[in-house]
Amino acid sequence: MPAAATVAEAVDVMASGDVGAVLALTEDGLVAGVFTERDLLVRVVNAGHDPKTTPVSLVMTRDVRFVSPGTTTEAALALMHVHGFRHLLVIDGPRIYGLVSMRDLVYQMIRHGEGRFEAAVRAASSDDA
Repeated sequence: MPAAATVAEAVDVMASGDVGAVLALTEDGLVAGVFTERDLLVRVVNAGHDPKTTPVSLVMTRDVRFVSPGTTTEAALALMHVHGFRHLLVIDGPRIYGLVSMRDLVYQMIRHGEGRFEAAVRAASSDDA
């Protein structure tokens, strides 16, 4: 989504895609930032900005952390925890794969994890089914 798009347009994209964040891109297609539900709450609603006229570039998170596709789930979660982020950009050189959320990574660990806790959660889930 263009960084020049309005907050209302970003919210429409997020709602239709059932996602909590969108990438904001420059005119050259480079990552300018990420706009999240938290940005909406704190930087738009709480600050009293009009979503229909406020550009995403004014209220997005500019400090976007990223990982490569080869990063382990555990390493990505640790990075998110240490820096207080809920979303990470996944890139490999110039190629953007997308955003992953903490929820995405937790789901990955529960569904495919090998640890005892993950195995117990999977077993409990299958018992409930």
